[in-house]
Amino acid sequence: MPDAEITLKGQVEEIIFENEANGYKVLAVSGDEDFIAVGKLPAISLGELIEFSGEWVEHPSYGRQLNVQTFRPILPDSEDAIYHYLCSGLIKGIGPRTAARLISLYGPKTLEVLRDEPAKVAKIKGVGLRKAQRIAAQIAEKLEYQDLVLMLTPHGIGTGLVFRIFREWGAGAAARIRENPYDLADEIDGIGFLTADKIARALGLSAADPARLASGLQFQLSQAVYAGHTYLPRLNLLTATAELVSQPVHLLEPVLDEMTADTRLIAFDVPKDGAGIALPIYYQIEKSAARRLNVLLDIPPTRYIDWQDEPTAKRILSESGQALDLELAPEQEQALIMALAQSFCVLTGGPGTGKTTIIRVLTDSFKRHGGRVLLAAPTGRAARRLSELTGCPAQTLHRLLALPFAGQTQNDPALNWLTLQSETPLNCDLLVVDEVSMLDIVLFRSLLEAIVPGTRVLLVGDADQLPAIGPGQVLANLLESGALPTVRLTKIFRQSHESLIVRNAHHILNGDRLETDQSFDSTFIFVAKEDAEAMGLAAIRLASQILPQQYGFDPHRDIQVLTPSHKGPAGTVALNHALQGKVLEAQALMAHGVWFQTGDKVMQMRNQYELEWTVDPDLNLPNERSGSTTTLENAASQGKGVFNGEVGLITAIDDDDDELTVLFDDGRRVIYDRAALEDLDLAYAVTVHKSQGSEYPVVVLVIPPTAPRLLTRNLLYTAVTRARQKLLLVTSKRILHAMLGNWQKTDRFTLLDEWLSATTAKP
Repeated sequence: MPDAEITLKGQVEEIIFENEANGYKVLAVSGDEDFIAVGKLPAISLGELIEFSGEWVEHPSYGRQLNVQTFRPILPDSEDAIYHYLCSGLIKGIGPRTAARLISLYGPKTLEVLRDEPAKVAKIKGVGLRKAQRIAAQIAEKLEYQDLVLMLTPHGIGTGLVFRIFREWGAGAAARIRENPYDLADEIDGIGFLTADKIARALGLSAADPARLASGLQFQLSQAVYAGHTYLPRLNLLTATAELVSQPVHLLEPVLDEMTADTRLIAFDVPKDGAGIALPIYYQIEKSAARRLNVLLDIPPTRYIDWQDEPTAKRILSESGQALDLELAPEQEQALIMALAQSFCVLTGGPGTGKTTIIRVLTDSFKRHGGRVLLAAPTGRAARRLSELTGCPAQTLHRLLALPFAGQTQNDPALNWLTLQSETPLNCDLLVVDEVSMLDIVLFRSLLEAIVPGTRVLLVGDADQLPAIGPGQVLANLLESGALPTVRLTKIFRQSHESLIVRNAHHILNGDRLETDQSFDSTFIFVAKEDAEAMGLAAIRLASQILPQQYGFDPHRDIQVLTPSHKGPAGTVALNHALQGKVLEAQALMAHGVWFQTGDKVMQMRNQYELEWTVDPDLNLPNERSGSTTTLENAASQGKGVFNGEVGLITAIDDDDDELTVLFDDGRRVIYDRAALEDLDLAYAVTVHKSQGSEYPVVVLVIPPTAPRLLTRNLLYTAVTRARQKLLLVTSKRILHAMLGNWQKTDRFTLLDEWLSATTAKP
C-alpha cells in the first residue's frame, strides 16, 4: 500500500539528473529534512526554495525518494534567505557582492524591487540598465511559471503538462488561460474539454458563454474522430453537445452557425443524413482521397497492356501457378484476371479463402516478366508476415511512403498529411497492400497521392474485421461504393478447412455454435471460467506456464494474450503486470506508473512522428513460419516515425541517461527518452483492437464480463483470426453465447463512398 501524501519544503542543493525534453529531474533538497526528490519538475533551478508534495517510493538501486506529484516555488522573504537565493546562481548576473549591496539597500523587499523597478536597480554600481532589465525578466518568468503551476495543479493538471503549456505559450500563458480557458482544450495535447471547463468555471465564466459552447462543439467533433467518424450529422452534434454542456440546443445553434460561417467547422449536405458538420481537415482529406482515387480509376494500366486480354492473362497466370505448384480455383483465377486487367481493384475474403495464394501468384507473374513489385501493410508485423508468405520483401506503409513528418500541429496529426506527399512516387508495376481493413482515411489519402497513375494496385483485406483505429472505414466504403472492381472470396480450401481456427472463424460470422477439441494437440481449446478474476488467473497461467513449459512456445515471440478491455483483473493493465513478473533488475525505468526492464515486450500507443530510428544493415529477423531468418531488403537505414500499435522488445536500458532502446518487429531500433516513454506500454497483453493486422502463432483470448459494445461477434471474429497455430479461448459459455448473437455493424459517419459516386468528387 503506498504511503500517504506528504509535503516537504526545502532548497535545491544539487540537480543530480535532468531531462530537458520533459522536465524530469532528480534533485537533492535540503531543509528541515534532507531528501531526494524525483518527478517532472520543470523550471526548477539550483538554489530555489520549493514546497514539494508527493509520496515516498523505494528505488531498487537508489533507495528512498520522494516521488513528487505537485510542487510550488516559494520566493524567500527573509534577508538571509534572499541572500542565499541570489548567490545560488539562479538569477544570472548577480554575485555575492552585488547581492549583499542590494539587500543592504532594499532589505526584505529586494526581490520585489528587482522585478518591478529595474531602473532603480540600474543605478547601482556595476549593474546598468540592460543588466537590470535582464534580472527583472528572469524573476518575472519564475513568478509567471509559479502562477501557472498554482492555477492549474489544483485541477489535476500535472507538472509535465504545465511545463508543456508554459513552453508552448510562454510568459503570457496564465493571462491567456484567464481570458479563454478553452484554448487549452483546443490547442494543448493532453487537455480535454472537461478539464478546461473545470478551470473556466472556477474562474467564473458563465455556463452559456459562447466560448464555452464553441469549445464544446469542437470537442464533440474531435471525440467523434477518435471514435472513427469523419463528420457528424448536425442534429447529432447539437444534441451531444447540449448534453455535454447542460445547455439547450437553441443556444448552441447560433454558435455553430458562426463557426461554420468563419470555416472553423464545415457544413455540407449529406444525402443519407441531411446536414453534416466536420472538422475542416477531415472533410478535405476524405474528399481529396475520393478525387485522387477517381483519377487512378480512370487511367488504365500503362505497362504489360496485353495482360488486359483474358486469354493472355490466363496464360501468364498458368505459368506462375505451375512454377509455384499451385492449382487455382475458379474464383481465385477470376480475382487474378481482374488484378491484371484493372488499374485499381479490391480483393476481400475471410481466413482460408486463398487471399495469400492470389498474392503469391500475382507477384510471381510480374517478377517472372521483369516487373517491379511493391508489397506493403499498415503494421510491421503484418508486413513481415506478408514477406514470409510471398518470399518478397514487404514494408509498412509509413516506411514505403517515407513520409517526412514535421511534427504535430494544433493538436491534430492529420494537419501534417493534408498537403503532404511522399518524397518519392511509388514507381512500380504492381502495388499490393494487405490488411486494408486497418487503413484509416488519413493514411489512405497519403497512399493514393504516392501512386503513379497507370500502376496496377490490388487492395487486400477482410471486410468482416473490426475497422481501423483511426477515422474512416476505408475498406467498407470502397466495397459499398461499387466504384471499384471487386472479388469476394467465399470458398474455404481443404487444407485451411482442417483448421478449427478457420472453421470457427466462419462459424462466428454466421452466428453458429463453435467447434472445440479439448485434446492436447487441438488448435482451438475452450477454457470455461465464470468470473473475471478466474479468467485473468487462467490466462496468466496459460501464457506464463502451460504454453511455454508443456508446448515449448516462446512467451515473447510466440504467445500473445488478447482481451477486449484495459480495466479489471482480466484487462490489459492487470495482465501485463502479472505477465511481466517481478522487476528484478537494478536497471529499470518507470514511466506513467509502469516499470520497464530489458526483455520486456512493449507497444507504441500513439503516433509519434519525431522519434528517430535506425536499422542495422546486417540484422536478420527470425522467420516465424520457416524457423529461418529474414533479411531486411530495400529498407532505409534510418528515418523518423513510430506508430500506434507497433510492437517490439526492450534490448537495453541506459540508467545514466534515463533512456531505453526498443527493437521493433521490422528491425528498427528506437531510443526512448523520458518524454517518449509516456507513449510506450507493456504488450504481453493487448486489446483486440490493438492486435488488428497482426498474426501470432498462439493466442490466449480472455473475454471477461464487460460493456456490451465490446462483447460483439465482430470483435470475437477479429480476435480468433489473429491466431495461426493455436487459440485458447478463456471465457464463460454465457458470454460466448451472447457474443455470437450480438452482430453490430460498424456505424461510422463517413463520406468516402458518397464522394466516390458524387460528381463533385471528380476532378
